Amino acid sequence: MTKYPWQGIPIKIHPLFWGIISLSVWTGYFTEIMTLFVLVIIHEMGHVTAAWSYGWTIRKIELLPFGGVAIMDEWGNTSVKEEIVVALAGPFHHIWMILLSYLFYLLGWWNQEWTEYFIKGNMIIATFNLLPIYPLDGGRILQSLLSYWIPYRSCILYTCWFSLFLSFGLVLLSVVIPGIRVHLPLLCIGLFLFLSNIHFIKRQRFQFLRFLLHRLHHGIPESVPLYKISVSKNEHLPNVIKKWYRDRYHVLEVMDSQGKVMGLLPEEKMLQSYFNREWYQMKEFVR
Repeated sequence: MTKYPWQGIPIKIHPLFWGIISLSVWTGYFTEIMTLFVLVIIHEMGHVTAAWSYGWTIRKIELLPFGGVAIMDEWGNTSVKEEIVVALAGPFHHIWMILLSYLFYLLGWWNQEWTEYFIKGNMIIATFNLLPIYPLDGGRILQSLLSYWIPYRSCILYTCWFSLFLSFGLVLLSVVIPGIRVHLPLLCIGLFLFLSNIHFIKRQRFQFLRFLLHRLHHGIPESVPLYKISVSKNEHLPNVIKKWYRDRYHVLEVMDSQGKVMGLLPEEKMLQSYFNREWYQMKEFVR
């Protein structure tokens, strides 16, 4: 673990970012645009600091034309509590920045116009990131909360489709705002999120496999509750594993056709069999 949360983290800049910077210089809004991107970096450092405190692996920070994202290995593989804390850490940083800007205004260091712009920028970034659209912070929080009540495989799929629906709603909203022919920034953001969720839907199976691989190699803390799943002897292993939850340790209770218990199977045995492609019916595991 590094001494500082930001130590050694590469920052990748999307090529279109430079286009936004060039446009801001041409239109005379360079200071305002750069201020927003500084706020985005501070927002991402909030995620990084919280993730670093939990010992997460932070790969890089990407600056996109309309925001930023911190790439970490642990998204979806750690406890729900940790993921929610890390997701909320970004928007939380905007609170102290708003309070600090107001203090600067009271001290006479900032004028009213700049203070209002700074506060507005913080509120927009925080509110936008809390929208329940994956992969925004709100979407990650939604997915984490849903995993308490529904199996994780279904949770991933539902979140992606719900986010796809909401991002399409942003696209529609961008063309129906009264008094504006097309709200270009909202349209671009909506399209970006819409295409991102199409990509996530195509890859949602891999997110679930990463979750299973992490459980196989790292196990699960003893503090998580035990969860017993009753399954028919004729069910196949891949279908059974889709019923697993995120923050629970699973014990499978295999039932015969008369409803009698044939045997109990621990989670570890099922994971090993799954990745060995021993996709038998459950009755084969309790003989």
